[in-house]
Amino acid sequence: MANTTGPTRERLFDEALLLVMESGLDSLSMRNLADRLHIKASSLYKHVDGRDRIVAHIQENGLRSCHAALSRSRPNRSDFANAYRKWAIDNPHLYEATMRTPLVHSEMDTDLEKQLVFLVMTVIDGSHEQARAAWSLVHGFVDLELLGRFPSKANMKRSWDFVLQMLDAL
Repeated sequence: MANTTGPTRERLFDEALLLVMESGLDSLSMRNLADRLHIKASSLYKHVDGRDRIVAHIQENGLRSCHAALSRSRPNRSDFANAYRKWAIDNPHLYEATMRTPLVHSEMDTDLEKQLVFLVMTVIDGSHEQARAAWSLVHGFVDLELLGRFPSKANMKRSWDFVLQMLDAL
């Protein structure tokens, strides 16, 4: 049966976000999204110019979600890092789309990225170089953890504790 009402732009974005949260960014194609909405893929272009706009929307959602999670942490480095790690582990596909994939700056609200950077700078309370080092340390560990790059018998708690110690020493 044909869909006579058609999707709204908001529903399209909501469905795209659900698809990515369930199956990852690689699963996001115009055809897969159209199938979920019970329409033809070509009909999606009535609402968006292309996949990049949809990815940008997902990334904006990821930046907002990450910012909210980090904002709820106490303003110290360890709690901030723990909040980032928890957000990434709880939202692995959103993390991948937002933190591991280049941002589609041409299609998104770049203030969201600036707000996240400002939050990092505020918590680190140091120079830009210290903030970059802190972000690299925390993000690198979390990324390797999510990719399963540590040995299966690795003591992750002890390793993470060392990350927190190094973070506090910056």
